[in-house]
Amino acid sequence: MAEPAVTKEPIKNYRISAGYMLTANPCLAPAAVSGFMDGCQILQPYMPIFFVSFLVTLVLTPLMRHLALKHGVVDEPDFGRKIHAHPVAYLGGVATFLGWLAGVVVSLLIVLPKGAGSGSMVSVQMPPGVILGAGAVVLFGLLDDVYGLPPRFKIFGQFLGGTAFFFLAIDAHGFLGVRLDMAKMFIFPLERYGWLPVLQLHHPMAFATIATMFSAIVVVFIIVAACNATNLLDGLDGLCSGVTGIMAMGYLILAVFLATQNLAAPGIASVDPTRIALSLALLGSVLGFLPFNFNPASIFMGDTGSMFLGFICGTMIILFANDGIFRWFLGALVIFGLPMLDTFLAIIRRKINGRPVFSPDSGHFHHFLIKRGLSVRQAVLVSYALTAVFVSFALVIVIIPTGLALGIYLVLFGWLVVAAFKMGMIFQEGLPPRQKPIAPLISNAAAPPATPASPQALTFTAEKRLN
Repeated sequence: MAEPAVTKEPIKNYRISAGYMLTANPCLAPAAVSGFMDGCQILQPYMPIFFVSFLVTLVLTPLMRHLALKHGVVDEPDFGRKIHAHPVAYLGGVATFLGWLAGVVVSLLIVLPKGAGSGSMVSVQMPPGVILGAGAVVLFGLLDDVYGLPPRFKIFGQFLGGTAFFFLAIDAHGFLGVRLDMAKMFIFPLERYGWLPVLQLHHPMAFATIATMFSAIVVVFIIVAACNATNLLDGLDGLCSGVTGIMAMGYLILAVFLATQNLAAPGIASVDPTRIALSLALLGSVLGFLPFNFNPASIFMGDTGSMFLGFICGTMIILFANDGIFRWFLGALVIFGLPMLDTFLAIIRRKINGRPVFSPDSGHFHHFLIKRGLSVRQAVLVSYALTAVFVSFALVIVIIPTGLALGIYLVLFGWLVVAAFKMGMIFQEGLPPRQKPIAPLISNAAAPPATPASPQALTFTAEKRLN
């Protein structure tokens, strides 16, 4: 007796809240059939963002180097903190920013199916505050690279960038959720445990006001802190750009993972496409710049690039808080762990040693590695590896309960701070705590004049220190 023919229908998998549809693919894992999509399939529509940002930065960087050398916008060596042997061009940050901007523009042109059974099309929704805020930070960084600005003016530019991001990121596509989700993570628990009067039900207007003010303070603080953290990290060839590239990869992996979770609240637009697009644009721009910036560097990003990279990383941290789930926000913070920890230790070190917070010193993590005998390349590679460790911890944190994630974060951060004290990264060598060096009381007029070293000797010494 003949068996009835069986008609095999192709299995279709759809993702509505991520802003696009994934059609049938025989290579999909079985888990994707139940609603979760493969990472490469998620990234496929967005890859033009990476390619454009990478190529634009790769082409513009040597042009910016030529322009900087022509107009004398260079970083002169001092054979102290600046150990490069020859003047090195600035304006690498401008190329990085323009490459990132090109990728963002491409993301706005990408059109994706909205969902299953729907003929309408959508594009990536990019908050205008991200672009305007980045532009403000880049402008003040460029002024500092060309003319030199006091730290307070750079802080003001970062404040403008954070303010623009907060107020101009609220639009009709759901970015209003940033305010409410910040409240959900911080204010709601205070109400739950009785540390704050219950405002949401009894005083809704007061709750909205407090939530807005609190969220604005948190957003601006994160942006300013991130800009300064990457600025302090930019101390060796290829350090800040390479570390940011690894962090961008971490943000991309985290964004893809969250895009596989159908967690968009009703009436709130998903920010998964935004996070994926920003991660790819950031990754492409820093990878396009890194070949020119790795030791020996032919161009520096300057404050233009370091503060810009910090702004985008701060933006990513805030966007991961958009769903109101604290462990995702915590995971994004852990990805940014190396710049954050280095800045935290720098503040403690300068306070303990009685120095202004914004005064430069040679006590950062990368300086510590150099003093331990590592070459510039070795110190940079060690920093890359440590950043990858932070990224790995972050990816673990987002899949475990919030309480356990917070415990792991506190233990990890505490261990690293104690290790920094034990390894001598806090107290400066030869300088007791809270004691400034005493100025010499005896004039050096009677001392024989030192014989100036020849340019060849200085070059040899600097090259020896670099290697």
